[in-house]
Amino acid sequence: MTPPRYNRILLKLSGEVLMGPSGLSIDPTVTARVAQEIADIKAKGY
Repeated sequence: MTPPRYNRILLKLSGEVLMGPSGLSIDPTVTARVAQEIADIKAKGY
């Protein structure tokens, strides 16, 4: 695998991404899932 091109990235997440099914506010369950997905990607070396 080639070395990463960048050392850091900026990931901008909108509140809409973190909303739950009700659509009224940020949902902790959705937020935790997104955080876990980001952590998984980082652990893979991306």
